[in-house]
Amino acid sequence: MSFPASRFPERDEDGFGPDDLLRLTGVSRETLSKIHSYLAVLDDWRERINLIGPGEGRHVWRRHVLDSLQLMKKISADDLRVADLGSGAGFPGLVLACALAERPGASVTLVEKSVRKCQFLEAAMKTVGLPGRVLNQRLEDPAPEERFDVVTARALAPLPKLMGYAYVWLKPSGKALLMKGRDAVTELTLARESWTFEVSIGTSLSSPEGQILTVSALGPRRA
Repeated sequence: MSFPASRFPERDEDGFGPDDLLRLTGVSRETLSKIHSYLAVLDDWRERINLIGPGEGRHVWRRHVLDSLQLMKKISADDLRVADLGSGAGFPGLVLACALAERPGASVTLVEKSVRKCQFLEAAMKTVGLPGRVLNQRLEDPAPEERFDVVTARALAPLPKLMGYAYVWLKPSGKALLMKGRDAVTELTLARESWTFEVSIGTSLSSPEGQILTVSALGPRRA
């Protein structure tokens, strides 16, 4: 395969690369091609606006792409509407859109408060040909009328606040895939003071300290 030019290394400094990504996630080579194209757009834009740190290219495949793509194992065939909150540089939202592009009827809504980052996200979606849209808004602003099958968020906010964001974007039957670190259990305890929910906790493929929370039946705790 040939991919758009990018100055990101072909492999991370620890040797992890695209072949490892295919082995661990089982995604298609078409999805991998789209991810390469997205990374080329990210590479082009990262010098214009603050998208990722200058040293992140040394571990982009494991820390960012694998970290995002592993969520596909938790997105079922019936989950067609995904909203990524606080999309930033596109992790996990744009990576998920690359994978969901093969699923008829699927789309990803990227929610981001920064105008410049929204411009980048729109450019990436257009260049790669990804299904979805970009919403330039703060999460404190009213959510659109549409509700989503899946809501994703990565390093966005403490869980008590993040549950509130997810609640207004999710369908009642939907689930939130929330990417957290080593303090996930402590944050869950605090979140239960204000919210009721069911949760399963999985260890991240990209980091032994990372936790993926699958939250469903989310609702405010009644006094």
